[in-house]
This record gives sequence, C-alpha cells and structure tokens, in this order.
Amino acid sequence: MTKTPEQLTVQVGPITTKYLKAGEGDPLLYLHGAFGYDGWPEFLDLLSQSFTVYAPLHPGFEGDSGLDHIEDLLDLTLYHDDLIEALGLESPHVVGHYSGAMVAAEMAVICSYNLGKIVLAAPAGLWQDDNPGRDYNTTPITEMRQALFADAESDVAHSIYPTPKDDEELGWQIIHRVQSLNAVGKFLWPIPDKGLIRRARRIKNPTLVIVGDRDQIVPSAYSEMLTSRIAGSKSVTMPNSGHMFPHEHSAEFAKTVTEFLS
Repeated sequence: MTKTPEQLTVQVGPITTKYLKAGEGDPLLYLHGAFGYDGWPEFLDLLSQSFTVYAPLHPGFEGDSGLDHIEDLLDLTLYHDDLIEALGLESPHVVGHYSGAMVAAEMAVICSYNLGKIVLAAPAGLWQDDNPGRDYNTTPITEMRQALFADAESDVAHSIYPTPKDDEELGWQIIHRVQSLNAVGKFLWPIPDKGLIRRARRIKNPTLVIVGDRDQIVPSAYSEMLTSRIAGSKSVTMPNSGHMFPHEHSAEFAKTVTEFLS
C-alpha cells in the first residue's frame, strides 16, 4: 500500500530544510544522492512499511540557498548531525545513496554513538587511479540514462530521465542538473577522495555496503575498499544493476536493507 508522505520543514541552524516523512517503526534517515532525488520513490515507500522514514532534501538542490552556509565536508557532516537533533531522532538508522552514502559514512566516523545501523549504497568519496569510474560531470545530459541505468530504456529510467518533448523541457532538465551537480560537486569535485578511506576504520556501527555490478559511476570493486576497513561490515553486489539500483530494483533493494536493519 503506497503511503503519502508528509511534506515538512525543520530549522537546522540558519538552514530551513525540507523533508518527507512516512511510516511507522524505528527511525530511518535517508540521504539521497545527486540523481533521482525528486518525490517519494518506491523503495522508500517499501521501507516505510517497517520504519519511520525521514527523507531530507540536501541543501543546494532546487536552488536552495542553504548551501552557502556549508563550506566543506566537515560542515556538511555536522549539519546532518544537527539535523538528527532538530528532528528529535534517537539513534536512527542511516541509509545513503552516492553522495548521501558518503555523508552517512562520515557521520559514523565522527559520531557513531548517535546512529543506528548504516547502509551505504554506491558510496561516493572513494577513488582508485586505475578504476576511477565514469565522470558524470562531463557526461552529456542526453547520455545520462545510459550512464546511470543498467537498462537505459526501462520505464524507471525514462521516468527519472525522460526524453525532453521540446527545448523548454530540455532547458529545465539542464537547470536541475546544474543545481544538483553544484550541490554535490562542492564536496566531490574534482576528485571525490577527501580522506574517507583513512577514517573508515573509526566506524563502529554495523555497516552494509551495497553496489551495482554495472555501476559506471561507482565501480563495484569499491565495496571492498570500505568493508576491508570497517570491522564486521558486510557487502552486497546487486546483479544487473547500474548506479540507480535503488530505483531499478526497488523491491530487492528495500528487502536487502530491511533484512539488514532488522
């Protein structure tokens, strides 16, 4: 049964943060990545059957000026710690995708005592010189579906990146792309390695790393980089999955996350 999330705001210092909330059970904070952040995707609806899901909008998306108050990755991490306090959550599980997963990991590095379990889906913040992954900053918008999905012609791929009907629609897609890339690029560009791999050993929370076997943005080999440094962590590689596997395989992703968190 599809839940209709509440659309709410919370004040986090000087930043007014929009977020969606639905479900019952233990709190789960979902941190989205650079792509497919609009609305209430199916996997969040499935997770809300077992958890109370909080899905905030990252500062800087939708042209929000809150990004001006966040200077670097440390600021961004502490902002999310303050967000948990502002929402009144006690030891929430944190599930992040891409840049959101990087933030979730950094939160666990700094304040693991304040968090429950951690799920890192296609985490950003890692780098291998010989296996850097595709640079989405230079990928033309007309090729984004091919870059993000294992099946670029699937219904879900077209729903997130539809073929523009006219120049006006293409223009809006370009604007949204620039906004999202600016919001995450501030913390990932030019190379996303900001030292997470050196700090990962500090993560004490039960951690699950999920990657897609056909992810062009975050190579699946990166999961070993993290799990080898986080004591007791686990990894799952989703088959026939591109970077957007939470959307491509919503039921399998939600099931994997729910089983781990439960």
